[in-house]
This record gives sequence, C-alpha cells and structure tokens, in this order.
Amino acid sequence: MESFDPQTPYGKSVIALIVLISGVLLYQSFLADTSKSEFKPKENQECEGEPLSVNYSYYGGMLQPHACAPQCDDGMQHYVLYTNGKATQCQKIPGCLDWGEDQGVTCLPSS
Repeated sequence: MESFDPQTPYGKSVIALIVLISGVLLYQSFLADTSKSEFKPKENQECEGEPLSVNYSYYGGMLQPHACAPQCDDGMQHYVLYTNGKATQCQKIPGCLDWGEDQGVTCLPSS
C-alpha cells in the first residue's frame, strides 16, 4: 500500500478539498446568519397575535408549562400573558414553541 504524499498533485488536491470543506463548515457554524427567515424576539417589541393568559407570573427564563401549545391546535398567532402583566411571544405560525419565554425576552401586550 502506498503512503500519502502531500507533494503530489493528487495529495495537493485532497488537502485543498479538506481545507475548502472545513472553511465552509466553519462559516456555516459560526459566521453565517441563517436566521433571516426565523423569528428572533427582540426586547419590548409589540406582541403579535391573541393573548394566552396563564395563572402564573413571569420572572425571566424558561418555565415548565408549554403555554404556546394551543397555537398548534388553533393555527392562530399568540403570545403568553402572565399574571404580573409581562408577556412573551410565541413562535411564528406554524410553530408553537414558547420562544420569547425560552430566550428570556418579553414583548409589550396589545392594549
């Protein structure tokens, strides 16, 4: 069996291919902003959709109940409204994750 010689044209091509693939992977992993089509909640933006009132307060961070689950059933955009007046945005339709809550970002409830 022959040993790999990076000085041959074949060896240089293999090394170039490995470097190219590594570069693309690094770019996709750390530098590319692939979130353009995804909803990323921003602090204090107006809440979108209808409120889902819950019987507990919001103090930041992830909470156990899946409050946005009804959004999967009714297909309408919602936000979670807590007893202390705070609100967090649910994921954009067709999703139903508690994105604002999970990311610790509140929104301003509609009046």
